[in-house]
Amino acid sequence: MPEVSVAVDIPAVPETVWAVLTDTEAYPQWNTLLSVSGEYAVGETVTARLSIPGLPTVPISPEIIAVEPGRALRWRSRLFGIEAEHAFLLEPLEDGQTRFVQREQFSGAMAGPVVSRFERRIRRGFEQMNVGLRRRAVALRDGELR
Repeated sequence: MPEVSVAVDIPAVPETVWAVLTDTEAYPQWNTLLSVSGEYAVGETVTARLSIPGLPTVPISPEIIAVEPGRALRWRSRLFGIEAEHAFLLEPLEDGQTRFVQREQFSGAMAGPVVSRFERRIRRGFEQMNVGLRRRAVALRDGELR
């Protein structure tokens, strides 16, 4: 099963990172990968737009499959016959920091060839989102956001 995973260490506690991750109304201010509307609640389907660098923006309708505040958010989606399970994972580190990991596992007959062809772009999109999340969480931690 093909997988793309990207991590970043954020100098903020998991609760702060979680607050940024789940504030979908603020995504346009920092998140270049996703726009999302709907509620992050297990069993809910959210409406999202996925903007992978160098590819057209596509609408997706992921189903939320796990919500663990301060720890994990997971969803499952289907696009062009490829099933994908996306995980946003928060791991507490020493000194009040958080390791944030985005991981997407793909399945379906075309998953291997498609991921092979677009992995660098997918990875770059994850990295850009992670950098934006890091900046936003630090600003929230420092009281620059309300």
